[in-house]
Amino acid sequence: MDRHIGTYEATQSEKRAAKADQPDGLARDVTAIKVGDCLLGYKAVQRRVRASRWNHFRGRMREIEKLIRHRHGDIVPEADDALIYVEVIAGLALVEFKEEFVEVVLGWGARWLPWAGKADIEEIIYERTKVRFSPLSADALGHALHLSYAERSALDIRTIGAFDVPKRKRAKLQNEKRRQRDRARKEEQRRAAGALSRADYLANSMSTARPWEAFGISRRTWERRGKPMPDAATISDCDPISLAA
Repeated sequence: MDRHIGTYEATQSEKRAAKADQPDGLARDVTAIKVGDCLLGYKAVQRRVRASRWNHFRGRMREIEKLIRHRHGDIVPEADDALIYVEVIAGLALVEFKEEFVEVVLGWGARWLPWAGKADIEEIIYERTKVRFSPLSADALGHALHLSYAERSALDIRTIGAFDVPKRKRAKLQNEKRRQRDRARKEEQRRAAGALSRADYLANSMSTARPWEAFGISRRTWERRGKPMPDAATISDCDPISLAA
């Protein structure tokens, strides 16, 4: 009986999630086509509607599901710490849905942990309702899910912290990445405009070539004498060229 109930709740939960994830940028209306007072027919038209507010619970739930797929596949395997996912979802759902969170958690658990008994999930739900529960911070979620910074970056997870890198350090690392991207973008723009890279500039600069040394004079004297350039094909590296004053 529990299996049938779990299957039904999972189906209902997936339907609610699919409905919530539908793009809400366009809506379809039916308008009448008339010429004067004569009705010719109807046609379907699309109109743009205002996008709904981003839902924090749904965003975090999707990232937890992304983490599960990365770690385990389509179903969380049976293990001692597997129910931590249900506990985290129960905490988030309690804050979001209040007394209606039970159905959400049961449906989610039936989808991702089908081997778990309904009594086990209800026990977790009961534990969540015994205390006054507040929203979990990003770092608290990261510790609960044992999410590392490397795993977080690889999966592009943004609403959950990391157990090994605190929030302040993550912000510094993110700012450094942003600066590197900005530098790379500006460098590409300069190259597209025809500017030389620093390496090319230094390779062709007079300070690197030092042509005055081939004449055995100082740079200032070389500049005063019109910046003559030595002939590389006829110059010996050891013998400076005599240049009359």
